[in-house]
Amino acid sequence: MRHCDDSRVVHLTPGELVVHPKLIEIYGENEDRPALEKSISEKGILESLKVSARTGVNVVLAGKCRLQIALKLGITRVKVEFVESGSTEEDLKLVLDFNLHREGGKTHYQKFHEGEYWESVLRPQAKERQRESARRLNQSNDSNLNHSINDSNYQLAKGKRVIQEVSNKLKISVGSYHKGKKVFDLIYQLRELKKFQAAVALEGEFNRSIDAAYRFLSDDRRNKVLDAIESREVNSIKDGLAFVGTGFRNPWRKFEVGQVYQFKKEPRTDFFKEARVIKITDEFVVFAFRNSKTYALETLGIKPANINATLQDEPSVRERERVYQLLEKFSHVYPLQMMFTAMLDITNFTLEEERILADFETGRYEEMVSKRKLEFEMMVNKEKTGDLCAA
Repeated sequence: MRHCDDSRVVHLTPGELVVHPKLIEIYGENEDRPALEKSISEKGILESLKVSARTGVNVVLAGKCRLQIALKLGITRVKVEFVESGSTEEDLKLVLDFNLHREGGKTHYQKFHEGEYWESVLRPQAKERQRESARRLNQSNDSNLNHSINDSNYQLAKGKRVIQEVSNKLKISVGSYHKGKKVFDLIYQLRELKKFQAAVALEGEFNRSIDAAYRFLSDDRRNKVLDAIESREVNSIKDGLAFVGTGFRNPWRKFEVGQVYQFKKEPRTDFFKEARVIKITDEFVVFAFRNSKTYALETLGIKPANINATLQDEPSVRERERVYQLLEKFSHVYPLQMMFTAMLDITNFTLEEERILADFETGRYEEMVSKRKLEFEMMVNKEKTGDLCAA
């Protein structure tokens, strides 16, 4: 297999060319490449399309987008370079080789399509290397056993692990490849089951973030979300998580300030699971969590789609009634207003906090204030009497 020289570069009409099906399978039938389209409209097609005529049909191995843009712009002839290939397998390898450093970027889904091919090519090669090493060991005798073992180890060391090699080709980490492979396999399964809406939604999430798509796989709401998407109740994984969690397409509709939720898992290891909604923004539902170590209240904003919690009955009905009564009672004392307002964020009152309520309910504060007023009046009267005597 080799690339041909410039003598094989010709100009053909777009109608004389057929796109290799693997290009469509990996990169899609119609790609949006505005920068490439602008360049072709201004300068023409600068790089020739790579074409194989092995079967008697001019099959495009690289240049699908350029060909499609040429058709769109009405370009009558495109520059083509014929390349030699001896088999279907060589055609396929050329498709991947030519598109390895494809301009315009690739989606994660496209990369893992390529990865699937590279694994199918590299794994047999790796197994053959292992078999060759085993043959070397079996052929060795006592006199050269150590030499044979060292030589075999060297041969094994020369070959990279298949996953490492594939990851390098795709320019992602081995960890991301392992995660992404699981997501890619599920997308493939969904397509096989003809659940195309769910497959498209998961592919979109996958292209956005490998990690986010991988986390979704282990979410216990996964199947319900995919079913909701397939039935067209929602269109994306994000909206699906919110819909399954709340029962509403508008994920904020369920939440109200003051509600208490029990989380299935603590958002932080030092938080209790119960929390109260204290604010709702355009992006987050803000909860007040009790710190399990310091017992202080700490706030945390969580996106509705990520809230895995159930609504609870109010755990502090009586205490909240008492707080409201004290707010009314001390409406003229700003520091106390601030303190009691903050206490409305509490889910379950501690003994010390309940004691504070009791102290202010006894009337001791009013007695103290009255006593202080009396002392102040006496002091003022004393000063007035002193002034009169001096006069």
